[in-house]
Amino acid sequence: MNANHLKPSARLALALLLLAAAPALLGCSGRPATAQVSGKVLYKDGSVPEGGVCLVQFQPTDDSTAEVRKAASGAIQPDGTFEVYTRKPGDGIFLGKYAVTFSIWKAPMEPISYVDAKFAKPETTPFVVDIDGDRDDLLFEIDRAK
Repeated sequence: MNANHLKPSARLALALLLLAAAPALLGCSGRPATAQVSGKVLYKDGSVPEGGVCLVQFQPTDDSTAEVRKAASGAIQPDGTFEVYTRKPGDGIFLGKYAVTFSIWKAPMEPISYVDAKFAKPETTPFVVDIDGDRDDLLFEIDRAK
């Protein structure tokens, strides 16, 4: 049946139906893909980092394929576990390649680092991960500050 032979109200209803179904038909939500990423951070002796500030950050690398080049971070919990997010808890991290850094400080207003300096900068961290889907198995073993 040709759509030109439909009544104007039927054509409008068909157009609205197709417009509403377009995202599902195209398989696109309109925003770049994200993943849920979590894991654990420990010192190399097996103990959990402690301090007034305990964060893990994922910084996009220069060669990252992330559609949105935005860092993600998460608090390191008392048991060493973490979950990263970009803007708000639960929103995940954009797919791509990231340098993983750590901020473990005495207190928010006392940025005395408890972690070796190489783990605090994207340029020197030994941890680079490629996030291509959900991950809950990341384990980072870091050195204390000297």
